[in-house]
Amino acid sequence: MVLAQARPQVRTYRAGGSMDRHEHGEASLSLVVHGGFLEHIGRQTRDYTRGHVAFFPAGTPHAQTFGSLGARQVTIRPEADWVDYLADCKAPLSEAPHANSAVFRRLGDRLLQELAHADDFSGVACHGLMLEVVAALGRANRPATAAPGRPPAWLRAAWAHIHENALRPITLAEIAQAAGRHEIHLAREFGRHYGMTVGACLRRLRTEHAARRLESSSAGLTDIALESGFSSHAHLCREFKAQLGVTPSQYRGARRRVGPC
Repeated sequence: MVLAQARPQVRTYRAGGSMDRHEHGEASLSLVVHGGFLEHIGRQTRDYTRGHVAFFPAGTPHAQTFGSLGARQVTIRPEADWVDYLADCKAPLSEAPHANSAVFRRLGDRLLQELAHADDFSGVACHGLMLEVVAALGRANRPATAAPGRPPAWLRAAWAHIHENALRPITLAEIAQAAGRHEIHLAREFGRHYGMTVGACLRRLRTEHAARRLESSSAGLTDIALESGFSSHAHLCREFKAQLGVTPSQYRGARRRVGPC
């Protein structure tokens, strides 16, 4: 199955609460997914609401006062090369850069959905979404770019690699290596051109393969699940229902009139 990736953490804060001035030993990214709060950092007081993302360098003192709805945020520990990417984007890292947009609201919702899945795909999906958060924060420091056209050759190579290897364990790092690009660049451009994350693409391809096998064979659901890249019968059923709106048994019965399992 897909190899495990570092997962973000979800933290919830009560309405009207506060956190005294404190600092962290490691850099972090926070993405507000519900409610809001006032962030007191240096001489600034920032008003964070849903869809607000901020980068905090290690050792940056800050305090929070939470609003009437409380707050929920996703906390990400950025890898060293992610921080290097933000620096290359000219993000003022020492000033704790921040941004708020519909892009971050969408990514926050997707991260919560993937964390709720907790299946063999959620690790790589979360990893890809975290990279998209980093890329979007870097982009917030640059002029807007034009709408995407035809995917470049390297991205088409990544697409082909995913399709050719979708039924076995595969990571974003492997795909990026096959494409000759950095993971952040791959995650950003993949979503921009294809409208989905790598994890979502893998789910779709494996579900489509399972659907074809259900139509063309009489193999048991567990066997079809395993050969399609799912970890179990239950995993297949959950993903199949989420994508196609019916269970594998219902799908097979409608096409081959085979009794329910």
